[in-house]
Amino acid sequence: MASDIRKLGTQTLIYGTGYVLTRMLNFFLLPFYSHLFHPSEYGVVSLVFSGIAFMNIIYHYGLDSAFLRFYTKKENYAREEAFSATFFSLLSTGILFSIIIFFGSSWISRVFLGSSAYISLIRLAAGILLMDTLVNIPLHTLRMNDKAMTFTGINLANVLLNITLNIWFIRYRSMGIEGIFWANIAASTLSFILLIPILKQNLKAVFNAELYKKMLRFGLPFVPGGIASMVLELIDRYMLRIMVDYETVGLYSAGYKLGIFMLVVVTGYKFAWQPFFLNKADDPQAKESFARIFTVFNAIMALVFLAVTLFIREFITLRIFGVSLFSEAYWQSANIVPIILGAYLFLGMYVNFLPSIYFSEKTGIIPLISGSAAALNVVLNYFLIQKYGMIGAAWATFLSYLWMACFTYFAVRKWYFIPYNWKKVFIIYGLLGVILMIYFMGNITSPLVKLGLFLLYTGCLFVFKVGNFRSVKEIFKRE
Repeated sequence: MASDIRKLGTQTLIYGTGYVLTRMLNFFLLPFYSHLFHPSEYGVVSLVFSGIAFMNIIYHYGLDSAFLRFYTKKENYAREEAFSATFFSLLSTGILFSIIIFFGSSWISRVFLGSSAYISLIRLAAGILLMDTLVNIPLHTLRMNDKAMTFTGINLANVLLNITLNIWFIRYRSMGIEGIFWANIAASTLSFILLIPILKQNLKAVFNAELYKKMLRFGLPFVPGGIASMVLELIDRYMLRIMVDYETVGLYSAGYKLGIFMLVVVTGYKFAWQPFFLNKADDPQAKESFARIFTVFNAIMALVFLAVTLFIREFITLRIFGVSLFSEAYWQSANIVPIILGAYLFLGMYVNFLPSIYFSEKTGIIPLISGSAAALNVVLNYFLIQKYGMIGAAWATFLSYLWMACFTYFAVRKWYFIPYNWKKVFIIYGLLGVILMIYFMGNITSPLVKLGLFLLYTGCLFVFKVGNFRSVKEIFKRE
């Protein structure tokens, strides 16, 4: 068990480190944008990229999730057959979808952005979607074969080119916000070129129709669930545009990006977690391993949450050579960061509960889980935005992710019960609540006192044997 947890920890560290490097490099563009674009312009960019994230669900229609399952499933077909069926299908439909978006760009711009002035952005988004679809399955193949370093290297190359071209196109070529989209297309093209060896190795001139049907049956239920998840994640931006304005969308999106520190942990963990638990389907000790991992995961999440909450204002107001890292016009976006961090925390819990769904193959529950959370999110946004603006939108997101995590746990535990140590989890968040009460009620602003609170919380975790050194040593010791 210890070796399993150590392996997951190592993979998470590699993915997480790579994700930190790539996302932090990309994160540096936010200060760059804040000094060149008004929040209303950044709001337009955020809405288009929100649309791209939503359309990714349509472009993949659950085949990416099915690929993860069937690529590792030991049946009477070769892994290359699963790869080829998935890639050829996504290639064909990706071209079709992008053509539709390209020629429907005028209508899409008017309906979703409130103006036909953004047709060129919609057309560029169609190109980004197609390129992202082509690299998706080869990247998943690297993950499933434990090629974390290669996966991270390709993503790092993507972001380095993306950042370089962003600066070149916007600062030196005066391309405005269009430069952001051209840079993304170029970066995705580089990723595709670097993944050609994976395509050559796995792509075969065969099409297993029976396997493809099984993959569709498994994957299609993820589509409504994925759409609902995107509604949950993105509808707040569009409702803010309609109910408030583009400037608020820009500030809200900036605050969301400041929650990257928690997102890095969740995403790095998710990249390692899915291949890990899928390869443990026949392991009799899997449930006990999953339970211990859940406790460690929550302790780490709580520490990241507290650190970012305590020091986010110092970060966003930091001055380098007399120039603020972020334009002052964006400083108020820090107000929503703790709420967004909490939302990501519950998203991480949801990710931990996925084995019960995958192993039972009851993927039909996913649309119900995501759909109910999305519906709740829309209702909460409608009422909370009217009264509290972007703060209300953030709380709507938090409460919706809380609902999704709770619903998932109670709905799927009967199919594949995992004996989580809820006593330790409650101690983790009970102690966190006490520290947060001291911080907010005491109106603490001194960085040294904040550091003291963080160290106090860390010490309490060890005192209550949540993060004792023996457990840490056991996780990382060699067999």
